[in-house]
Amino acid sequence: MKKIVYILMLCANLLLAFSAKDLKLLKEDGDCPKCDLSYANLSGMDLTMSDFTDANLSHADLTNTLAHKADFSRADLSYAIFEKSNIKGAKFNDATLKNVNFFEARIWKGDFSNANIDKCNFDESALGSAIFKNNNLTNSTFKGTILYKTIYKKGVVGIPKN
Repeated sequence: MKKIVYILMLCANLLLAFSAKDLKLLKEDGDCPKCDLSYANLSGMDLTMSDFTDANLSHADLTNTLAHKADFSRADLSYAIFEKSNIKGAKFNDATLKNVNFFEARIWKGDFSNANIDKCNFDESALGSAIFKNNNLTNSTFKGTILYKTIYKKGVVGIPKN
């Protein structure tokens, strides 16, 4: 019985893994729209100006990445880790940001318009000149976050009081 459970767990983990073909495409071309990079380890990579529109990056590890002007529009970033990443000027328009860890990330001029933000950790991050529009920030944390010239357009709920 234990062998059967182990085999089922192994198969489930393999089904949840990212596409090796998509990871290869990202490394060769620098872009990966509509890719499945869920659970991928992308930590420390230079993803500057990469296109991740409509991609699945759920549970991806993007710790210490450099992703200036990367486009994460409509991407699923649920449970992704951007800890200590430098992602200035990135687009998160219409993205799913559930339980994302942005701890100590630098996201100057990041555009979060219409992103579905829930339970994200923005603690100690820099969101200067970031744009929020039609977001609910109520369940997210912003302890020690730099919010210099952050723009809150219509429809933002739970604006942090830093």
